[in-house]
Amino acid sequence: MPKRNLAWILVIAMITLLMWQLPQTIAGRDAVYRAFGPLADAKNQIRRRFAAEVDEDALGHVAVDAGIRAMVRELGDPHAAYLDAVQYERFMNRSDGVFGGIGVDVEPTDRGLEVLNCDPGTPAADADIRPGDIIERIDGQAVAGLSLVESEENLLNGPPGEEVALVIVRPEDPETGRREVVIRRAIIHREVVRGWSRDLRGRWRYLFDPAQDVAYVRLLKFTHDAPQQLDRAMDRLISDGVKGLILDLRDNTGGLLDSAREIADRFLDSGLIVRVAGRRTDEKQWSAMHEGTYPPIALAILINGASASASEIVAGALRDHGRAVIIGERSYGKGSVQEVVELGHDAGAIKLTTAYYFLPSGHCIHKTPEAARDRTWGVKPSVTVKMSEAQMAERRAAWRKAARTPIVPDRAATTEDADEPPVMDPIALDLCRSDAQMDAALTQLQSMIEGPSHRGADNHGATQTTAD
Repeated sequence: MPKRNLAWILVIAMITLLMWQLPQTIAGRDAVYRAFGPLADAKNQIRRRFAAEVDEDALGHVAVDAGIRAMVRELGDPHAAYLDAVQYERFMNRSDGVFGGIGVDVEPTDRGLEVLNCDPGTPAADADIRPGDIIERIDGQAVAGLSLVESEENLLNGPPGEEVALVIVRPEDPETGRREVVIRRAIIHREVVRGWSRDLRGRWRYLFDPAQDVAYVRLLKFTHDAPQQLDRAMDRLISDGVKGLILDLRDNTGGLLDSAREIADRFLDSGLIVRVAGRRTDEKQWSAMHEGTYPPIALAILINGASASASEIVAGALRDHGRAVIIGERSYGKGSVQEVVELGHDAGAIKLTTAYYFLPSGHCIHKTPEAARDRTWGVKPSVTVKMSEAQMAERRAAWRKAARTPIVPDRAATTEDADEPPVMDPIALDLCRSDAQMDAALTQLQSMIEGPSHRGADNHGATQTTAD
C-alpha cells in the first residue's frame, strides 16, 4: 500500500475517533453546566444587580468553599472532610502524621468525659487533672453525648505541640468548681498493656482467677510497641501455666493497622486476618503465620461501643476463626481507609474514604448508611451483655479501686500452703460483682476450661443474650 494512502487512512481514523468522543465531551460539559450553571448565574446576577460594589473573587471563594463542603457532607461519611488551603497546610506540616495526647484515660458519661486515670509526668498531670474530673468541653465544643471515638480521637488527641482548651469540672471540690485550662499536647509514651491490679512493687497483676489459671490483660491502644508489650506479659503468663485469658478491648478506639495485624497473628497460626478493598483501589490482605503464635489457651475478648478500628479487626478475626468468644456489646463500626487528595488552584484538599476493612468472613466492619439501616456494622459479640448507666458507673468505681496499689500482699501469689486451694482476691471478686461483662467472660472461660467456680454466684441484673 502506498505511504500516501496509509497516511490518509490514519487521518480518517483520528477524525472518526474525535467525532466519536466529541459528543461525550459535550455531554459531560452540559452535565457540569446543568449542575453548576445556577451558581455561576447567581454570581452574575449579584454582580450586575446588587446595589453596592461586590468583591467577585470573594464571592467565588465563598461559593467554592461552601460547595465543596456541601458535596462532602452529602456523602454521609463522618470521616470525609474538606480541608481548605490553611487547614491543608497545617495538615502537611504535621510531624510524619504523629498524633499526641494529654495523658488521660476517659469514658463518656451524660455530663462529659470522666477521667479514669491520669499518667504521671504528662501534660494532664501537670495541669492538675485528676481521676473523677469531668471534661465538659474541648476547644469550645460540648462533649456530653459524643461517643468516645468522636471525642477522644477527633477532639482530645491531635498533633504534638498544639494546644487544646478544656473545661474541667471537679464535682467533689466546690471551691475549684468549673475551670478552663489550656494544655499543650505531647507524644505520650504509655503502658498500653495492663493487668487488673498492681502488687506492692507497682507491677501489674495479670492472674485473675488462680483456681482456674485465668488471666486478665487490658489493651488500651494499638501503638507501635503494643505487640512487644503484650509479648512480655504473655511470656510471663505462659511460663506460669495460664489456661485462659480475658483480653479487654473495651474503650480501645484503635491505633495502627500493623499493630492489630501482629496481635491477631499472635493468636492465630494461619488464615486471613483482614482484607482492605474499595471501588477504585487495589485489594490488599494480610494472613497469619505459624511462627510466634501463642499456645492455644482459652480466650475471651471484651468489646463495647467504643471498641473501634484496630480493636474490631482483632476481635472480628479471632471470632471468625473460632479462636475466641466475644463478650459485651456491638463495636463502634470504624473500618475505613482515608486518602487525602489535593485539589487544584490552591483550593486545599479533600479527605475521602477510599476503601473498607473486611473480616475473614467477608463482613465489612464500617458503619455505612446501609449497615446502619440493617444493623450489621462492627463486630457483634458471641454473648451480648448490656449495661445500664448505673452499672457503668459502678464498674468504673470498681476498676479505679482495683487500679490502686494494694496495701496487703497478693494472697494468691504469696501462699505457700499446698493444701490451701487458691482463691480469688477480694478485689477481683468485687470486680466480678460490679462488672457484668467481666463476670460473663470469666464464666465462659471457666466452662471452657471445665472446672468448678471458686467465687460463688452473683446477680448483676445485666442483659445477656447469646448469638445464634
